[in-house]
Amino acid sequence: MYKCNVASIGFIIMCLTRGFSISNDGSTSSDVFTITNVGYLILSSTLGILVGDVLWLEALRLLGAKHVIVIDSLKPFMAAILGRVGLDEVLLGPAWGGMVLTVIGVGVVAWEEQRITSAASQNDNDDGRSENAGKENGTVAETKATERTALQNEVGDGVPQQPDGSAVGPESDEIINNMEENSMCNNDPTHQSSLIKDTSAVNTNATNKEHKRYKRGYVCAIVNVLADSLGSFLTKKHGVGMTTWSINLIRFGFAGVVMIGISVGMRVRRKFCVPSLEQPKSKKSIEQRTTSHDNVDDTTIGMPKATAVTNKKPSPSPKWFELPSSLSRIGWMQITVGVAFVTFLCPALSNYALFQIALGLAVSLGSIGPLYGLLLDWPFKGRRPTVWGVVGVALAIAGVVVLCVWGTSS
Repeated sequence: MYKCNVASIGFIIMCLTRGFSISNDGSTSSDVFTITNVGYLILSSTLGILVGDVLWLEALRLLGAKHVIVIDSLKPFMAAILGRVGLDEVLLGPAWGGMVLTVIGVGVVAWEEQRITSAASQNDNDDGRSENAGKENGTVAETKATERTALQNEVGDGVPQQPDGSAVGPESDEIINNMEENSMCNNDPTHQSSLIKDTSAVNTNATNKEHKRYKRGYVCAIVNVLADSLGSFLTKKHGVGMTTWSINLIRFGFAGVVMIGISVGMRVRRKFCVPSLEQPKSKKSIEQRTTSHDNVDDTTIGMPKATAVTNKKPSPSPKWFELPSSLSRIGWMQITVGVAFVTFLCPALSNYALFQIALGLAVSLGSIGPLYGLLLDWPFKGRRPTVWGVVGVALAIAGVVVLCVWGTSS
């Protein structure tokens, strides 16, 4: 929401200074900005920005980056097919080869980047588990002693006791040993069989859920490829005669207005339509705080209130339809700079290139973003590229060279 609307302000400024339409062929603005053209650009915004981005994020959540990268590699070929069918764009044989090299190179770079990130995250998790295991092993004896003391206190009545109230004597030892045996896992075959069945059912349910998750993820990724490619196709077909600034103003402006409407609607719904969803939670939290206050241990009576009972509520995280309220001014400035590059300049240049070269080539060249990430990691993060990363960059550059030398034949 913030990105689309801030970028739209920039597009409005550029349209006022550079113009809304291109008048090289003598056409007027009324001939260019027809209801049909503007309507299809709005449809392009819906498919490529609203639907496409949401599905891409959902696929990324369900599948992970590696699987989404593989599905995204189909976009240039889908765009080339749409360009051939709907725009009569003919790609030469070498151009198809260049597309293949570029897609493979970008895929190798992105896959290697994801592998390195996953390996680093796994190492951090292993270190954390080792530290926790050491702490648990260090407290095993203390835990067992505490449990045995609790059992001794439960035995109590009818057995000789020490001055501190714990049971003593052979009778207490026999009772405590029996209680410890009963608290251990039951070795009865019937009991073990039921445990095996329960474990098998849990594993089956987990497998089914995983399969459903992957199906939903692949559906989202494939539909995103279709929606994004179709959005680019509609932009090129019905944006003829418009400047890149006006095209982006229509697409991002419409998306920004829709997102504002969704945000306002969800806020109104939360405030007026569903108050009952928040009321029980507040009552429950009050009861929990009251119960915790009543059950304060005697040792905390002499302590300050801030130490005995803590009712400080953590700051709530913003909902998906809200802007973060706790972000600092520097954070907003950094986000705005990112919007200027990613949501303003990048679409402006991409749409300009869209009308200069074939659709499939433009989408292929627009997908080499991971290459820049690999090159920027070295000077800014000190992380040198791996051998597979260098191989991927070489393949992608070779593909780009082929695409630039052997273009289209219209």
